[in-house]
Amino acid sequence: MNFSGIGERFKNSKKIKISLMIFVIIVVLIFMGREIYYYIVYERTDDAYVEGTIVPISPQVSGKVIKVYVEHNQRVKKGDPLVEIESDDYLAELNVKKSNVNTLETQQKEILSSLNEAKAKLKSAEANLQAVRAQRLLAEREYERIKGLYQEDLVSKSKFDSAEAALKVAQAQEKAAEAQIKEIDSLINTLSIKLKTQSHQIGKAQAELKLADINLKRTLIVAPIDGRVAKKTVEVGQFVRGGQLLMAVVDEQNIWIGANFKETQIEKMRVGQPVKIKVDAYPGKTFKGHVASFQPGTGAVFSLFPPENATGNFVKVVQRIPVRIIIDSTFDPNYPLWPGMSVIPYVDVTVNTGAKLKDIMDKK
Repeated sequence: MNFSGIGERFKNSKKIKISLMIFVIIVVLIFMGREIYYYIVYERTDDAYVEGTIVPISPQVSGKVIKVYVEHNQRVKKGDPLVEIESDDYLAELNVKKSNVNTLETQQKEILSSLNEAKAKLKSAEANLQAVRAQRLLAEREYERIKGLYQEDLVSKSKFDSAEAALKVAQAQEKAAEAQIKEIDSLINTLSIKLKTQSHQIGKAQAELKLADINLKRTLIVAPIDGRVAKKTVEVGQFVRGGQLLMAVVDEQNIWIGANFKETQIEKMRVGQPVKIKVDAYPGKTFKGHVASFQPGTGAVFSLFPPENATGNFVKVVQRIPVRIIIDSTFDPNYPLWPGMSVIPYVDVTVNTGAKLKDIMDKK
């Protein structure tokens, strides 16, 4: 047997194993070194998601849908038409309200004309009263003069009776003029009150007209923001009611990251610290951002049923603090970020900038 060949192969096999072990050790050291570096420099969490502006689209009026202008996932601009509701009923209501306003305004003009006429009559009646009073004063003087002469038998009885009758006529005319002024005053007061009531009714009718006009305009639903249509459920011919969800418009530009860090991770975190963002959907792609704010309370506190630790047995659970991270990278249509996507943010806690959570809470 050739023992020398066997020994040579054994030595070569041993060298290969040693080389492989060294290679594995180097790879492990490189990987562990990278992980140790990330552990020291960054705080990370996989409990993080893309959040953004999602505007639900609901009608403010009820009616049958006669046209749908958009398709599923279509991009829209602010002001673009989305859905049109049949407007015949709302147009008819608008015309009725217009007619009501016109009728009330015509009545108001008639009342105002009557009021102005009454005021003119009042001025004439007041002038007439002054004239009648002058005649009454003149008749009183004439009566007193004739009465004195009659008592001295210087005038006849018939002349005295004539003077007395003239005085009574003048007094009656003065009372009639005063009564006429009171009647006109009463009419003016009535017309003034009626004019105010009419003005109030016109204001109410104009408000109803404005609302009818708004409802007519609401039959055409337009996009409130730039974005993409999502969760479209409306179709032509469907009867919709106010508040019913028809679709949503997602703003692709106004997005941020909602990261839920453990309370044991935030001690070194500060507002303004840079963040590397890795998205599960785009392996190898890294987005840049920064810490914007901390929620003043754990997620559990704002849940539908907050924990009641004062009751029953208590088990300590590490809580999470929601942290808002603003994305600084410009929008890339090749790598769009949509609300709900899973991300892993890496916060560089070695950068000393802004304020940490404790400082923010102290200020509050």
